[in-house]
Parts: sequence; C-alpha cells; structure tokens
Amino acid sequence: MMNTHDDDCYRMNAEPHVLKRGKAFHKHVQKEWNDTINDGEPHNEKSIEKLSGRGGRIDVFVDGMDELYSVVEIKSTNWDRIKPENISRNVRRHIRQIFDYVDAVMHKKDVGVSPGVVYPSLPSDQAVLDKIEAMFNEEGIQVVWQNESMEALRIRAAQKEASK
Repeated sequence: MMNTHDDDCYRMNAEPHVLKRGKAFHKHVQKEWNDTINDGEPHNEKSIEKLSGRGGRIDVFVDGMDELYSVVEIKSTNWDRIKPENISRNVRRHIRQIFDYVDAVMHKKDVGVSPGVVYPSLPSDQAVLDKIEAMFNEEGIQVVWQNESMEALRIRAAQKEASK
C-alpha cells in the first residue's frame, strides 16, 4: 500500500499520545472543579496578562470567594519519569509559572490569592514526593495528587506527623 500525501500530513499533525493524555487530564480536572465548587465561580482557561506583559492562561481560576481567589495550575507531569537531578528544576519552573499568574491577579484586583497545583499521581519514590511537596509548601502552594483519596491523604499526613 502506497502512502498518500494526506496520510503523511495526518501523521505529521497527529498529536503525540502524551499530549492527548495531558489534555484529557486537564479536561477531567476542570470538569471536577466546575461540578464541585460551591463558593465562587470557576473559570477554565482564563486568559491573563502577566506583569511581564506576556499573555498567560490560568487552567482554573475561581473568583467570588470573599475577596479570595484561587489560581490552579494543572500539570500532567509523571514524576517517576523525571530524572532525579531534574526534579528541583521542574518544580521551580512550575512555581514560577504559578506565581506569574498569582502576581498578575493580585496586581489587578488587590485581593488574596490561594495558589495550587494538581498532578495526576503521587511519585512512587517517597523522597521525591517529600521534596516536591516541601518545595511547594515553602512557597505556600497547595499540591493535590489526583489519584490520592482524602482518606489516603489523612493517613499519610498522620504517618508523617507521627514520625516527627
């Protein structure tokens, strides 16, 4: 069978599987936020001008919560596939992106902003998990692991507290 020009163009423009999976994760998380937020109004893919003058897009922006706004970045990062020496660099990049949005919102509205990030799953290495959470916690950014139930989070927090 001979390839046609159309087949070649399709293959060249087809999205990689990892990108499709990331987009599906984004949509899933955004739908959950839209379906569960009671205090405030969620906006998906909110365009914003950063203080640098460049444009940005907040994955989930929630307003109307008593002068407190939420900026949530959704990342489909698989931490188990990141080389250990690159973990900190990637976390810092995510932190910078989130604070670009937080600073822009605070500059325009002079309000409080609660930042957060959502990842699909916890890293399997406890040291990597601790490092990621510590880096975000130092900056006041809430980390959510989509595959972790509230009960599992409570157990993990209790175990961490007991080990101190």
